[in-house]
Amino acid sequence: MDGENGKGYVWFENCHVFSKDMRLLVAWDGRIVPLPVAILHPDCRLAASGDVGRLGVPRRWAEQRELIPRATT
Repeated sequence: MDGENGKGYVWFENCHVFSKDMRLLVAWDGRIVPLPVAILHPDCRLAASGDVGRLGVPRRWAEQRELIPRATT
């Protein structure tokens, strides 16, 4: 994980997008999750199978998929 931009998004480096069974998936650090195209950060350019780059997603989404620890209040 690269970090948080202060607006509720977190960034992951070197993510790989691929398709399987008509779904776009993203692989990062040995984890595979569905690519959340509808909620990506506007600066995130991952969108098609074969893309590699930075994944910007909402912190809550990343926490729910256990990509990062849940924030404590």
